[in-house]
Amino acid sequence: MKVTRYIIILLTLGATLTACKKDFLNVKTVDADIPVDQLYSNYNYVQGVVWNVYSYLPDGLGNIDMEAATDNAEATNVSSRAQMFNTGIWNQYNNPYGVWTLNFDGIRQANLYLKNKDKADIDYIKNKITTTDSTTYFNARDNLKLMEGEVLFLKAYFYFELVKRYGGVPIFEEPLDYKDKATWENIPRNSVNECLQYISTLCDKAATIIPADLSQYAAYRADAGRVTNGAILALKSRALLYGASPLFKELGSSVTWAQAAEAAYDVIALNAYSLDASYDNLYGANNSSSSEFIFYKRYGAMNALEYFSFPIAFEGSTGNSITPTQNFVDDFEVLQKDGSGNITGSVPFDWNNSTHTANPYANRDPRFATTVIYNDKTFKSTQIQTYTGGNSGLPKQNATKTGYYMAKWINPSVDLLNGTTTNHTWSYFRYGEILLNYAEAMFNAYGAEGDPEAYGMTALQAINRVRQRVNMPAITAGQLNQTRIEHERNVEMGFENQRFWDVRRWKKGTVYFKAPVNRIEITKTGTNFSYMVKKLEDRSFEEKMNLYPIPQSEIDKTNWTQNTNW
Repeated sequence: MKVTRYIIILLTLGATLTACKKDFLNVKTVDADIPVDQLYSNYNYVQGVVWNVYSYLPDGLGNIDMEAATDNAEATNVSSRAQMFNTGIWNQYNNPYGVWTLNFDGIRQANLYLKNKDKADIDYIKNKITTTDSTTYFNARDNLKLMEGEVLFLKAYFYFELVKRYGGVPIFEEPLDYKDKATWENIPRNSVNECLQYISTLCDKAATIIPADLSQYAAYRADAGRVTNGAILALKSRALLYGASPLFKELGSSVTWAQAAEAAYDVIALNAYSLDASYDNLYGANNSSSSEFIFYKRYGAMNALEYFSFPIAFEGSTGNSITPTQNFVDDFEVLQKDGSGNITGSVPFDWNNSTHTANPYANRDPRFATTVIYNDKTFKSTQIQTYTGGNSGLPKQNATKTGYYMAKWINPSVDLLNGTTTNHTWSYFRYGEILLNYAEAMFNAYGAEGDPEAYGMTALQAINRVRQRVNMPAITAGQLNQTRIEHERNVEMGFENQRFWDVRRWKKGTVYFKAPVNRIEITKTGTNFSYMVKKLEDRSFEEKMNLYPIPQSEIDKTNWTQNTNW
C-alpha cells in the first residue's frame, strides 16, 4: 500500500509501546513552508496530502489495551489507562482515550484538501510524454478523481469516531483550526441526528466517486488498503447501526432499524466479500489477503505486541499484557456431541454443571481457542501453565491476574530472544461484522425470520452463517433474541475494539461494565486440576458514561452545554 510510504503512526499499547524497535510505517513529509497554491498544484504533493489524511485513522492494535476497560479483559499493568475507566475517575479534564484533537485535526486536513483539490495540475505529466504510452497521465487523472472519494470517506470516519463518543459535534465544511478560539467560540454543536445524517451523506457522495468495480483503475487497485466502495458502505452500515440503537435513539436519532438493515445489505449485495473459511486466518500474518477483510491497516513487520502479550513463560516477555477475564471465557458455549463425536448442539457454559467444570476448556466454541490462551494449552511448543505456581501463573511477577492470556492477534512464530518480527494487519471492517450488523438490524426491524424487502437473508440466517463458519450448530428462531445477538457479537469480535462501544450503544453499561470481573484460580494436585472462580475486582460505570464528556477546554472556548451529568 503506497499509503504506508507516507504516513507515520507509532504503535501504542497503554501509554506507549516503547519496546518497538522501528516505526512500522515510513513517513514522507511535506515541507511546511510550501505555499498553499504550490502544495495543491503539485500532483506529488497532493498525493502526500491525501496519505496524510489517512494517518488520522484509529490505531487499532495500539488501542487494543482498551479491551481492558470492558468486562472482557484486565490489564496486568496497574497503571494502564483502562483502569481509569474501570474505577470511574476519568472526566472532562482527564480522558485517556479521548480523540477530540486527533479527529478534528483529521477533519481539518480533509477540508483543506477538499477546498483546494481543483488546483491540482497534471498537464506537466502529459507534456513529458514522448511515446504513445499515456498510462502515467491517465493514472494520475484517475487518481485525482478517486482521491476526492477517499477524503470524503475519511472525513465521515473521523466524524463517526467523534459522534460515537461525544454525541453531537459541530459540522465543518471549511478547514477551521480548532486550536484557534476565534474560529470556534460562536459555532454551535450540531445535533446527533444531524451528525449521523451528515456521515451518511458523506458516505453516499464518496460511493458515487469510488465505484464498486475498480477494474478500469488498475493503479488504484494495486495500492492495497486504500478506500473502496465496500469500505464506504461498511462505514455507513456501522454508523446507521449505531444510529438505530437505544443510546442514539434516545439522543434524537431518526435512523431506523430498517435503514440499518438496508445499509448492511448494500455491503452484502456487492458480492465482493465472504467469510474466511478459517477464523484463525483473520489474525495471522497473511490476513490482509483474506476475502473477509473490507478495510484494513497494515502495520508491516513488528513484534511489540508479542513482547507485551506472550505468556511470561517465554523469556523476553514484558508481562505488560491485556488478559481475558473469566466473564469473557464463560461466554463461549460448550458443544454437545454424540457417542461418535458428532456435534449435536451447544449450550451455555455452566459452573454448576459437573461435566463442564471437570474439564472447562474442552469442547468449547472454536473461537475460544483462537482468542484465549488457557491453562495447559500448547503455545509455541510450550505447555502454558496458569495454575498457581505454574510457568505463567501467579505468584510470578507480571503473571496474568485472570488466569488467561490473549491469543488473538498474537503470532507464535515471533522469537522474542532473537527479535524476529512478523506482519500484522488490523481490520477496520470485515464481512463477519457486516453479517452481524445485518442480523441485529433485521431482527429489530422484522424479527428472526422476516424479510419483507426480499433481501434473500433473514436475521436468523445471517447469524447462523457466522456461527457455521466455525462449525457451531445453528440456532432456531425461538432462540434468537437481543441477548443472543449481544453474545454472538462478543464471541465473534472480542478484542476487536467493538465491545467498548456496543455495550454503550445498547445502554447496557450498568449491566456489563458495572458488574465485578472474575478470574480463575487453578490448583494442580498431581496430574489433576481444580478450578475456582473468584472475583478479581469491582468496576464502576454510571449512565452518563455512555457518552464521553466534551473536553472542558472546548466548553471554556464555546460555552456549549456539557453532556448530561458531566
